[in-house]
Parts: sequence; C-alpha cells; structure tokens
Amino acid sequence: MNDQPHIDPATWEACKGGDKNAYAYIYKIYYPRLYNYGCKFTVDAALVEDSIQEIFVRFWMQREKLAAVRELKSYLFVSFRHYLLNLLARHKKIQEDIAATDNYAFALEISAEQQRVVAEEQQEQLQVLRNAMRRLTPRQKEAVFFRFYENMSYEEIAGILNISVKATYKLVARAILMLRDAYNTAPLVKALFTLAPLAAALGSLQLSAMICATQIPPSL
Repeated sequence: MNDQPHIDPATWEACKGGDKNAYAYIYKIYYPRLYNYGCKFTVDAALVEDSIQEIFVRFWMQREKLAAVRELKSYLFVSFRHYLLNLLARHKKIQEDIAATDNYAFALEISAEQQRVVAEEQQEQLQVLRNAMRRLTPRQKEAVFFRFYENMSYEEIAGILNISVKATYKLVARAILMLRDAYNTAPLVKALFTLAPLAAALGSLQLSAMICATQIPPSL
C-alpha cells in the first residue's frame, strides 16, 4: 500500500488559526491526491481542478468552524467528492440522483507504469486483471481505491461513501473475491495481491504530482 504524506495536528491547528503557510502545505499535499481521485470520475480535467479550487476556498473560509473535524483527510475527500459529483450532475455528465446508486463512472485502471514493466508474455494476464476490474461496480471500485491506494481504514471509507462500516467491508471483500475468481490462473495478478494489493494497478500519484507541480493554492 502507498505510504501517503500525513498532516500533523500542529499543521492542522495552525491552518485553522489562519496560518497561510500551513494552508499552502495542506494544499500541496492533497492537491495531487484529490486530482488523481477526481480524474477517475471524469476525463474533464478542468472540472476536477475547479472542484479542488472551490473546496479549498471553502475550506479556508470555514476553517474556524472546523474545530470538530478530527480527520482532515476524510473531510477533504468527502467535500471534494460531494462537490465534484454535483458539478458533474449539473453538467449532465451523470444522473442527478446518485447518492445511493452505482449510476456513475469510476475508472479504476492499470497504471501506465505497471503496464510498461510487465513482460510481453504476461500482457495477456494483465488484460485478465484489467477486464476483471472493469466488472466491479463504481462503488466497489471506489472502496478498493481508497483501501489499497489511499491506504484508508474501513471507517474512513464508510464516512466518505456515506455507508456503514459493515457495508464497506462487504464492498471490499466482494470486489477482491470477484478479482481473484477472474484470474485464478494468472500468476502476475496473484503476485500483485501478495506483494502490494492492487497498489501498482490503481494509478500513479507521481504522475498527478507532476501535473500540480506549478499549482499554487487559491487566492486568499
């Protein structure tokens, strides 16, 4: 699993107190993660970027009211997901009532890096994994993404998807079972689960970090 940067409590408290450097640091850490996540909902990069900008502006404006927010990561992902999905609905790219449905897109794909390192004779096995991942429901894909790429707890995932912890366990378990059933004879896929469960298959944080290298926080 990926070892994602963590915002320490002192930085969070400083931001709530009006420290713009702390705010900029939080933005720098979370921009690539939110961008990578948002691009799995839509190929419209402008909408993703607009959503990130908007939720960070709101975050700064409301920072003094966030005393009860214990987990910054969950707060940002929940805010971003809600805003982006509503924005996509307004642009008629997804249906408006998506809260309790799987009627939206979430592109859980094999990363380009992973594809490049796979030997030619293993490409067929990689295709098995790709096809299996596409058969997951959008909500299953999100749960797997958060669990194996963002290294989130089941409690955190449940909060973001607005479902129970028990339902989250079921989502992830069923997704993994479906993937394993699809490639019982594929050594490459078995190795992925053994060495780093799906982490290499879910996209590169480094690529999205390159995209935001010149980004700066929204004007305060």
